[in-house]
Amino acid sequence: MKKVIFPLFILATLAFQSCTKDFGKVQVTYTKATAVYSDLSEIRDISLKGEIQPVDNPGKIFVAEEVILIGEEEKGVHVIDNSDPANPVPMAFINIPGNREFYVENNHLYAESIYDMVKINIANTSEPVLVSRVENAFAQEITNEKGEVLTGFTFEEVTEEVDGDSRILDNIWGFNNTFFFDYANQLIPPSAVPSSFAGTSNNGIGAVNRIAYQNNHLYVIGRSNLTIFEDQDQLDLISTNPIGWQMETIFPYKGRIFIGSQTDMQILDVSDPMRPQYIAGFAHATSCDPVYPVDDVAYVTLRTGDASNCPGDVNSLVVLDITTISNPIETQNIEMESPYGMTLANDRLYVGEGANGLKIFNATNRKDLELITFDQAIEAYDVIHHPTINTLLLVAGPEGLGQYEIEGVDKLSLVSWMSL
Repeated sequence: MKKVIFPLFILATLAFQSCTKDFGKVQVTYTKATAVYSDLSEIRDISLKGEIQPVDNPGKIFVAEEVILIGEEEKGVHVIDNSDPANPVPMAFINIPGNREFYVENNHLYAESIYDMVKINIANTSEPVLVSRVENAFAQEITNEKGEVLTGFTFEEVTEEVDGDSRILDNIWGFNNTFFFDYANQLIPPSAVPSSFAGTSNNGIGAVNRIAYQNNHLYVIGRSNLTIFEDQDQLDLISTNPIGWQMETIFPYKGRIFIGSQTDMQILDVSDPMRPQYIAGFAHATSCDPVYPVDDVAYVTLRTGDASNCPGDVNSLVVLDITTISNPIETQNIEMESPYGMTLANDRLYVGEGANGLKIFNATNRKDLELITFDQAIEAYDVIHHPTINTLLLVAGPEGLGQYEIEGVDKLSLVSWMSL
């Protein structure tokens, strides 16, 4: 049985393997995404309260004072009791079909669910309560000839010959080199496919986020749109604004939101929450781009070299002086291996280098970083400083989530490990 997943962060390769000139055919290998249709009303009616289960396909991670929330891609959210960091214990599972990204604020969980945005009261995580649902917040429902609704895709790698003028050969039709097909085996343009999002409050958050919260408003980025919700008990969709392309991360800070895309970093003023205003930007080479503002600087990691998501040869950590917010000034550009998420803890900047390890910088001078150590034994993608335990660092990798005690200036001691 093929696995049903949604179209975000799909790693695929489109390779032109040979060309048969006599017949005008081109042989290609690509990832074919075939639409899955379901009864959306039944999906929306699924009980939020699920059975505790192993983490199989982890996504977003959120750290609160005594709880860790771990996303189960397309299915929901695991709730982990972390009152004793040396012994984290699963305590609940919240069903949220189609979910990839979520945000937590004031005992409420905000999550995308296929076409919708939902607000869930999690004051009692064992008895979650749906507060509000905005249907079709991110796209209108797509149906087949039976009236069933597109709710996902199955993915498989195929090799086939296509006509020389096939739209498969036109990169405009491919999103991350994955091609989507409807019930009639016709190509669906990526712009018509519902976005899934690949996460923020004053609790422990990483730098790899697609949802931000400021002044009772929720900001959610898609590929090119910024969607704004007002949160006054019930969620209300305010607007959807096209503001860029290939947006990847969002981070709220001091009445502003910082957005990282594959080509630039943008700063928006949200003092008027419903009408974000562009303040300034910083253009950079095409790359994957988390942004992390703190004090009067913004740290930007640029990563390239992946099979399809981040083509190029730039891997660096950029330090921007944002003392004058309308004029970011680059003060450092540090060569890196493959930088992902980052966090600041006790005047140290911790930067995940993915499979290459974890780098620790002296950030006493926020604008002039000095490398302290490069720990290649820790596989680190996102890094989160615990919100209340100053000496505890959480590091997420593909195999699990590690909690580490910060000892001195350059040593991390493993406290506990959760296999994911």
